[in-house]
Amino acid sequence: FDYLFRYLTYLGDGIIWVPLFVYTIAYKREFLVAIIAALNICTVLTHFLKRVVFPDELRPIGVLTTRVRTIEGLYVNRVHSFPSGHTSTAFTLALLLAFRLAKTFWTFFFPVIAFFVGYSRVYLAQHFVTDVFAGALIGIVSAFLSLMVYKWWKERKGARKGITGKRPPTTEGSFTSDD
Repeated sequence: FDYLFRYLTYLGDGIIWVPLFVYTIAYKREFLVAIIAALNICTVLTHFLKRVVFPDELRPIGVLTTRVRTIEGLYVNRVHSFPSGHTSTAFTLALLLAFRLAKTFWTFFFPVIAFFVGYSRVYLAQHFVTDVFAGALIGIVSAFLSLMVYKWWKERKGARKGITGKRPPTTEGSFTSDD
C-alpha cells in the first residue's frame, strides 16, 4: 500500500484541477462557471482555516511522541494540518464530476476515490483523521455552493436572453403574449 497511497494522494493535489478545466473547456464550457466557483470556494475555505483560524497546527509527526511510520523518500510536513487540502480538493472534484456525468457508476466511483485520497493522507502520516473529515466537509460544501452558483448563473443567463428580445421559436399561427 505504500506505493499505491504515495501516488493516489496526488489526486487531491492542486494540479488536478487542470485536467478538469481542459475537460470542461472541451466538452461543456458553460460548466466552467461551476469549476471556477468550486476552485475559489474550496481554496478560500481551506486556506482560511489552515492559515488564519488554525495557524501552525501540527501534523502527526510533530505531535505524536511515539515513532510515526513514514515512507522513505516522502517528505512529511510538520505544520498546517487542519484541514486537509488534498481531501477538500478531492471531494470537491469528485462531487462536481459525479454531478456533471450523472451516471450511477460515476456517482459512486468518484466519491470512493476521494475517500481513498483522504485515507492516503492519514496513511502517509500527513494528517489526522479529523483533518481529513474536515477536508471532506469543505469539499462537500464547496461542491454544493459552486453548483448553486452555476444554477444561479444559468437562470440569470436565461433571464437575460428573455430581456434582449431573443425568444424560443414558436410554431406558425400560435398565440403569444406579444400578439
